[in-house]
Order: sequence, then C-alpha cells, then structure tokens
Amino acid sequence: MNPISRRRFLIQGGSAYAALSLGACGSSPDVSGGVSGGGGGAAPSSDDGYKALIAIALHGGNDAYNMIVPRESAAYSDYASARQGLALPRGDLLALGEADNGVAFGAHPQMNGLQRLFQQGRAAVLANVGTLAEPSSVSQLKNGVIAAPPRLFSHNDQSDQWQKTSVASLEAVGWAGRAADLLAPEYRTQTLPIGLSYSGANLLQVGRTQTGLSISTSGPQSLSFLRRNPALDSVYEALLANGHEHLFAREYARGHANGLAFNAQIAAALEVVEAPQVSFPADRLGAQLKAVAQLIAARKALGVKRQIFLVGLGGFDTHADQLSRHASLMNSLSTNLEAFYNATEALGVAGSVTSFTISDFGRSLSVNGDGTDHGWSSHQLIVGGGVQGGRFYGSMPELALSAERDYGGGRFVPTTAVDQYGASLLRWFGVPASSMESVFPNIARFESADLGFMAG
Repeated sequence: MNPISRRRFLIQGGSAYAALSLGACGSSPDVSGGVSGGGGGAAPSSDDGYKALIAIALHGGNDAYNMIVPRESAAYSDYASARQGLALPRGDLLALGEADNGVAFGAHPQMNGLQRLFQQGRAAVLANVGTLAEPSSVSQLKNGVIAAPPRLFSHNDQSDQWQKTSVASLEAVGWAGRAADLLAPEYRTQTLPIGLSYSGANLLQVGRTQTGLSISTSGPQSLSFLRRNPALDSVYEALLANGHEHLFAREYARGHANGLAFNAQIAAALEVVEAPQVSFPADRLGAQLKAVAQLIAARKALGVKRQIFLVGLGGFDTHADQLSRHASLMNSLSTNLEAFYNATEALGVAGSVTSFTISDFGRSLSVNGDGTDHGWSSHQLIVGGGVQGGRFYGSMPELALSAERDYGGGRFVPTTAVDQYGASLLRWFGVPASSMESVFPNIARFESADLGFMAG
C-alpha cells in the first residue's frame, strides 16, 4: 500500500464528501379549475403503494410565452406585436386546447412529445404561476398595499423562493424537504432518503430533520482513494465511527458514513433489476431521467415507498439568440418528458409517478433585441398517469404589454402561487390537507390549496 499523508487523506476525503454525502452538504460529481382540451382517465397506480414526484428545474428562467402560445387570431396578434422578431409563426404552433379565457393555445413547434401527451390526457398546463406571499394585483403592489416577493428578477433569490416553504422566510428549508419531514415517520422503514437529486445540492429537498441525497447519473460512487487502496476501508470506517468532540466533525463523519451506505444500497439494488427498455435523448436531461427511471425500477429492491427526485436542464437565460437556443431546449424538454412517461408505462407505475417543471421565473413578454429579460410569472407543465391532463389550469393572462397583470415591461404578476402548485402535488403524494400549512405557511391566504390537476 502506498503511504498517504494525513493532510492528503483529509483533502481526498473532503472531496469525496461532495460526491457521496447528503445533498445539503455536497453535489453530484458530474430537486383553480381546468379547461378541457382533450383528456383521458387516470392510469392505474402501482399496486405496492409507491409514489414519486420528479421536479424538472429549468435553470435560468424559461420563456413560457414562447412555450405555450395563443393560436386565436386576436390574441395571437397581441402576442406577435409584443414579441416582434421573436414571435413564433402561428401556423407552426402545435394545437393543444383552450385556456380559461376561451383562447385556443398551442405548444412550441419543437414540442411534439408534449402535444401527444396532452392529447392522451397525460399532460396539463398550469398558467401564470409564480412566487407570491398572498394574492396580489398590480395596483396593490405598486401602491404598497401588498409587498412583492423580495429581490424579484434575481436568479438565485427567485430560484430559492420557488424551493422554500415561504417567500418571506429566512429559514433554509425547502417544501419537498418539509414534506419529507412529515412523511418520514410513516415510512420509517425506508432507509434511503425521500429526496434524491441528480442536479446537485439544492434547497428544495432540505428539511429540518430530513435531507436529500445528491447522486450521479453514472451510478453509485465510491471514494477514489479507497478504490486505489482497498486496505484503507476498515481504517476509514473506524475513523468515521470514532466519537468526535466537535459538532462539525461529527456531522462531517455522519454525512460520509451515510453517503457510503446509501451508495452501497443503491449499487446492490441496481444489480438485481432490469432497466426499462426505453430510448432517451443523448443529452444531460435524458441521462438524468434515465437514471431516475432505473432507480424507480429498483424501488422494491430499495424498499422505498415515497421518492422526490430533482433533475435539471440549463441554458434558459435567453438574453440573446433566443429563437435558436430556446427551440433546442424545448425539443429536449418535450422529448424527455415523453420518453420518461413511456418508461413509467413500461414499468407499470405511470399512475404513481408525476413529473412537473419549475424555473427561476418566466421571461418578459417584451424583447431586448433577439432575447428577453427576467420576468416573474410563468407557465408550468405537469405530466403523469395521475394527472387530469389534456387541460389548462389556472388563469391565463392577456398577453399584451400594459395588460391588467403587467407589472412593467411585460413582466406579469402571478395569479397562482407556487404554494398552491406544490400543495396540489403534495396532496396527491400523501401529505394530509391538515398538515399542508406546515409545509406552506401562507397557503391559507389563497383561495384553494388544490388546483385539481391531480386525480384522486
């Protein structure tokens, strides 16, 4: 065995901690009524009581106004006037259905997969959703009657607020993590964390007692210096198990030990299951969703009943060259959503798995040359066999500059809060309605904690 210095040992161990430990401390080494437009009944849930949520983070702020576009002539004319050179040709839009305002909408021309899922009743659109502390109008916000969420239009701040339990809270706790706190006692035999991230460390999955695990798309990881020096296994285990006086040292050791144990558990489970034979796009999001499907296939071997996954797709901060860049992103999102849904069908769990999009914020309806600026509200997509799909939910804003919900520069004030969006998902996931306020402290301020897009 080659000698290894104490300093190098600690440095290598610390580097490995980022790959193996809980998501809060490390990262992956590479988290209102509907309007008919189609539809289909809910797909059967798995018979083992399993349920999973997959959050797809669109990093940078997705331009939902070029993802879901009006097809009716007058509404399209308003959209085209505001969008100028970024307006998508009306004839290229993929028909979906009518929103609550009676206007027919279509999807981006690169989203054939989404259109098929929508027509099959497996996808829904939630309109005009964003961070809010309470229902707000433009006049209330501008007159100071109601305070806007802090640090609007900031990537980091708005991404955090999407993931936290309250837009005004300073506590670093996410709503999926808080849900895991509530559900953990019921699923105490589940040793693997409820939260699993293929998109690195995140706030969404951090709870007060529960924390998500950050893992790699390339499979379970082991410490590089232990691979090179297997004889150090027992020494390292003894070091981790040794009582440490300092709180940070104890937590550091606990994180390492848990990371090693969880990775070993995942590795063993993946060896005894066959992955679904579904083709995914050869891109970063495809690799993440394929890995999620593989872990869902191993759910019984892992002994899990509830899982919340986080995956991510970057590149949405489209201040320039938006038409080309956004088309590629929409193709990736749509194709991957369809591939992943097909994988859940192949696994027999389509009714038990729900995917949903989140993003920092939307984009401005106005343009700045060949791109758009940071906005506020946006539209989101929900896909799964348990989704009451083929429909639009929420309140679609008038897509015209200086319209009723325009906060300035084509940045629209949300009519649906992130709290309502998350609560609707978590109700289906198993969080009791009586406990929802402990996950979303402001939920009682809004008209409904269940938007109706989930069956059951």
